[in-house]
Amino acid sequence: MDNVDQKHMPHKLLYEITDGFSEKRLLGRGAFGAVYKGIHKDGQEIAVKLLHQSMDLDGNAFSKEFNNLTNLDHPNIVRLVGYCNEEEKLATEYDGRTIIATKMRRALCFEYLPNGSLQKHLFGDIVRQNS
Repeated sequence: MDNVDQKHMPHKLLYEITDGFSEKRLLGRGAFGAVYKGIHKDGQEIAVKLLHQSMDLDGNAFSKEFNNLTNLDHPNIVRLVGYCNEEEKLATEYDGRTIIATKMRRALCFEYLPNGSLQKHLFGDIVRQNS
């Protein structure tokens, strides 16, 4: 996966390779967001963690998290291969008037491991039954 090694991946690309973040591509959900399987046109697969919009994660915190993940190098930890950190300006109504708001689009992209999540391997279906 050298051609997507820790590089910016536009939200538009992530949207395309996950079929619009469709339920059929959903790998799992966690406290920070949902993870989707993305398949590049060349067949490469990645896991795209789309971070929740409501997360209180400013640009500096996101950068620190990205830097921490890029420095991890262990055979039992999935490798970060890319990220998305974009903002979109949108006109929206607030308190009876139209304002310009910023919508953050943040995602972390990891190498895809086809054997399922660690949580599933550790706990099996117990986690799903208790959710």
